[in-house]
Amino acid sequence: MRRKPDVAQCARLLAAGGIAAIPTDTLYGLAASIRKPDAVARVLQIKGRNPGSGVPILVADMTQAREIAGISPDAERLAGAFWPGAVTLVLPARLGVDERLLGPNRTVGVRVPAAGIVRDLIRRVGAPLTGTSANLHNEPPPMTAHAAAAAVGSLVDLVLDGGSGAGAPSTVINLAQDPPLILRAGAVDAPTIQAIVPAVRPPVDAG
Repeated sequence: MRRKPDVAQCARLLAAGGIAAIPTDTLYGLAASIRKPDAVARVLQIKGRNPGSGVPILVADMTQAREIAGISPDAERLAGAFWPGAVTLVLPARLGVDERLLGPNRTVGVRVPAAGIVRDLIRRVGAPLTGTSANLHNEPPPMTAHAAAAAVGSLVDLVLDGGSGAGAPSTVINLAQDPPLILRAGAVDAPTIQAIVPAVRPPVDAG
């Protein structure tokens, strides 16, 4: 009989400053509490990512999103339509968010994942979690716990097995610029986004 994911164990580890590879509704991600500076540093080291490029943050609900980002009317509409789900909103960051997680112009990428296991983890930890994919730089993102373990298992404290991810990354929309721009095409396509906020521009490489 397959053992159920030990969410409580993973939450305790993250709350104490550990990092884990966890299943999301898209891919397996590297999770660390954004309130634990040493854990954030480890995530950046694993990814080989320099501060300033931005690290997506997973939140449990809109209340948590408001604590770390400025929510515009367009963000309200998109969140209402697609959260929980595979849409990341890039928004102005509030003071107090770890600077190493921020992207250009002090922005932060925020998402409420559809996966209930992740929202449960966030609530148990009591803080938003990093949500960058659980792979090394230039390696493919993992869609299973086995692939995540092969990619980063020796670098994290725990791999939480929650089945397979959907295989498509989230759609990333920059709402901190005018007009808003889709930075990365993903699980939700541009016409579906534009049906909610027509001003959103498609990705520059969309032809």
